[in-house]
Amino acid sequence: MDGNFDMLVENGWLFKNDENQLLHYFSDIVKKYPNSARAKFELGNVYDYLGQEIKAIPLYEEALRMGLKAEWEAYALLQLGSSLNNVGKLQDALSVLTEAETRFPHLLSISMFLGITLHNANKESEGMKTVLRAIMRQVKTTDLERYSFALDNYINKL
Repeated sequence: MDGNFDMLVENGWLFKNDENQLLHYFSDIVKKYPNSARAKFELGNVYDYLGQEIKAIPLYEEALRMGLKAEWEAYALLQLGSSLNNVGKLQDALSVLTEAETRFPHLLSISMFLGITLHNANKESEGMKTVLRAIMRQVKTTDLERYSFALDNYINKL
């Protein structure tokens, strides 16, 4: 079904410049596949894209409760956290994004969204630490390796 869903999703986003058509297309997918967590996630994604995070949040939550494959679960957690941040539910956003970063530490995007949310929650130092630690964890260059001891010390002092 994943390959089929990938094609359905690709086809749906051809309507990205027509909000009504886009929403209608993905709403129809949910009607056609009412027991599909992926369908709910994708409709949430559309609402998010349209700036309607309030409508996206329950769809992400439902998709997560229903169960998604790891890749889509990571995206759903990230997008749920981002949407919660955008509607001012910072503590909920921090909870979701912290869980996501713990479970998917290899996805820099999650760490970046967590860092932004920490900043929005007036935890600027923690936000900066989160992003810098993610960079140190994921980016392997000779200059970062050369200065890793010093950078780690500076990051810890933030």
